[in-house]
Amino acid sequence: MTSQTHDRKRRRKGLVAWGALAGVAALITTAAFTDNAFLNLGGANGIGGADSTYNIQVGATDAEGRFVEGWQEADDPIGVPVFLEGAQSLFPGSEAIGIDIPVRNDSAHFTSSLAISLAQIADDLEAGKVTDANYLASLRFDVTMPATQLGAAVTHTDLTFDQVSALALNDLAAEEETTVSLSIRLLSQADSGAAWEDNTLSGKGAFLQAVLDGSSV
Repeated sequence: MTSQTHDRKRRRKGLVAWGALAGVAALITTAAFTDNAFLNLGGANGIGGADSTYNIQVGATDAEGRFVEGWQEADDPIGVPVFLEGAQSLFPGSEAIGIDIPVRNDSAHFTSSLAISLAQIADDLEAGKVTDANYLASLRFDVTMPATQLGAAVTHTDLTFDQVSALALNDLAAEEETTVSLSIRLLSQADSGAAWEDNTLSGKGAFLQAVLDGSSV
């Protein structure tokens, strides 16, 4: 057998083998079944959207600052005036005055943390609204909150102004309502051990803002 004859036979075998492989590949390709699954994440509401709003509200107030039925945002840093019975008749050693602040987690799905701070309102010399440092140092605060779905009752007593800063309260479940109670008293010199006499606080005062902070949990 000549070398040319041998080469021709080898090429034919190679072509036959390649054709067999190509036929198998074609068979596999044409015989495959296909299917798909299309999943709309979050269903009709999608991800996020209007139902995922997080919001904290406090009780609505009337023109005098008294709490009435309903809710409000109170999210402007200017603040909402709140009536505090006895605020102008507080004297050193007198009975404490207080207020119950309605609060709710106005969120359909989010639980919420809650904390309270006290801040000074900027002095307004023209309006005579100036916080006296000695008067402020003589104030003491109690903060309480009843048990919620997510935590036991909270009680903080005999705190200074500076100590009521990001003070942790109970978490709130979605759409849960509660109250935060704030009690205020003015210590006498005998109770506080202050260097100033009680009479030096006469005609003085403090202009404060209670700030409730929440975040989704």
